Amino acid sequence: MRRSIGAVACAAVVVVAGGCKTGSDVDAGRPAYPTEIRQEVVLDVQVVRNDTEITMTNTTARSIGRSLLWVNGWYSREIEGFGVGQTLTLNLYEFKDQYGTPFRGGGFFATERPERVVLAQVEPLEGDSKELIGLVVVGRSED
Repeated sequence: MRRSIGAVACAAVVVVAGGCKTGSDVDAGRPAYPTEIRQEVVLDVQVVRNDTEITMTNTTARSIGRSLLWVNGWYSREIEGFGVGQTLTLNLYEFKDQYGTPFRGGGFFATERPERVVLAQVEPLEGDSKELIGLVVVGRSED
């Protein structure tokens, strides 16, 4: 009787532990930074950090379609497009690395020091040519 109770308890632990998904399991399969693609151009688009968000306005004459927006060469987030004159405000917690780990954006309840935003690039997902397009990151004095 004791062995059967122990076996059932062990099986229950395996089922419960195996059935739970963590955030990194759910987001697994995200793209890794494209090290084989070189950045050839920098657009005059300023990326400004406001606490846990970044804001940027496309002040160029170039429209960008569906793309991955890369932060610090490690975290990415897909954007549907970035039209001429359009302003995007994106939450830094939506940027995740290839393992599903979110960007440490800080905020009032943060338990760790927030990461700085030092590099922003766009990788277009449409079209035949592969390229990275640099954006201008505006630093803050408290960084």
